[in-house]
Amino acid sequence: MNRLTKFTLAAAAVLTVSASPVLASSGIFGVGVVLGSNVSGTSALDLFELTLLGDGRFAPNSSGGGYSLGNPTLIDTDNGVGTSTWASGSGPSLGTFNVNTGDTLTLDGAEELTYKNSGSNVSGADMFYSINGGSFGDATLAFNQDAVNGSTGDQRWYSDTAADVNLLSGLGYGTYTLSVYFQDTNTDDGHDYISNASNNYKATFTVVPEPSTDAMLLTSFLGGSFYLIRRRRS
Repeated sequence: MNRLTKFTLAAAAVLTVSASPVLASSGIFGVGVVLGSNVSGTSALDLFELTLLGDGRFAPNSSGGGYSLGNPTLIDTDNGVGTSTWASGSGPSLGTFNVNTGDTLTLDGAEELTYKNSGSNVSGADMFYSINGGSFGDATLAFNQDAVNGSTGDQRWYSDTAADVNLLSGLGYGTYTLSVYFQDTNTDDGHDYISNASNNYKATFTVVPEPSTDAMLLTSFLGGSFYLIRRRRS
């Protein structure tokens, strides 16, 4: 075999490897949670940024899929420290809610930002959620926008109605932990995950009784105790 033939075969091998699906790649580079609340008559719809990008790529496209409830307020969760508070311990507090006075807290949906190169494809995105370590529910997100921020291959998946979970439903008084993690569906390895190193992203919320209910219970208890004391003395 002459030198020219060897060079031709080597060049062909390089081209074959370069065109191989091995070079295909995809993944998740941003995630967020959409929560709705009403406390003492004040309503809010918030998109909590769990991975910190420092730019506007989290803002969903209002003409894209999954955009139903209105324009959410973007909440940067790093508090200036560069690490999401949802990724530390039990996470931040979402607030205190009194179901007896009409307070509400809902998990409405989520957002994922995914990337892909020319040899791969992302075909879906999901958020999984749990309260106090219980079984996980699944919220499938809608495709919202292609070429996010002008970057070819970057896509946004978003929905503010995918979960539609009343987080306070059936809960007694106490403090609870909301845990979430994220998954995409792709042609490379099936799925990519973001789960805060398998610890999940977390936040807490507290359910309290109505103050007047506490007062009524205390009055009833004191009244009963006074009655028993009088009976013992008589």
